[in-house]
Amino acid sequence: MEGSLFADVAQREMEITGGTCAVPVIYRDAFAVAGIFIAPTLPLRKLLPTSKLVPAEVFPGKGLLAVMALDYRDTSIGAYKELAVAIPARYRPRLNPPLVPALRMAVSFSYEAFIWQLPVTTDIALHAGIDIWGYPKFLGEIAFEDDEDQVTCTLAEGGEHILTLRVRKSLPRMKSYFDLNTYSLKGDELLYTSIKGISDSLGRSFRPGTAALSLGEHPISRTIREIAPGKSVQSMYIPRAQLLLPEAERRLTL
Repeated sequence: MEGSLFADVAQREMEITGGTCAVPVIYRDAFAVAGIFIAPTLPLRKLLPTSKLVPAEVFPGKGLLAVMALDYRDTSIGAYKELAVAIPARYRPRLNPPLVPALRMAVSFSYEAFIWQLPVTTDIALHAGIDIWGYPKFLGEIAFEDDEDQVTCTLAEGGEHILTLRVRKSLPRMKSYFDLNTYSLKGDELLYTSIKGISDSLGRSFRPGTAALSLGEHPISRTIREIAPGKSVQSMYIPRAQLLLPEAERRLTL
């Protein structure tokens, strides 16, 4: 896996608040867990910045809420941690039948999602994410616990608990390329960014309940509680991965 994602990558310096950032950002060693939860479509729609973004549904009236926690252990902007809360969705789909788009994402390892919250643990990750991609970042406290059976990630802000994500470990058995295609709001434009990834030890499960969320009383916690996510329908356990975060590929109208 070493270096296979980064061959012939040419970086360029971009101005950000407080300094510069070389783009694409290179993630040489990342650890990640994720849970994807069923949630009612209507409250998910209310979090999207435009009606042109349509939630991927698994059943009529039931969409998805994804929570992914990442520990970036070696990157071109230094080590940091991140937690994404995202809504799997597509931009102006011609058709949006229940289950088909969500199933296609899962089978192809090519996910599309609007990033609703993206707390991080370092200033450079904060400013680069906001200034270049418009990601909704803030500085948070993110901590991982890794035991024999599960991984636990806790997110807080200023000492106030926001959420805890627990993911049961799935046997990491497959080498795979994957895409994390994100939508983010920057000014009056919707940016589409295709993040490329590869892992030689990716594990996932489609057993219901292999991921779980616990929520605090923070405003973000209360909004998630109002969304009312149910059982997880997919979980991911990725002990090792490499990622490449380029500039936005497309700028879309709202």
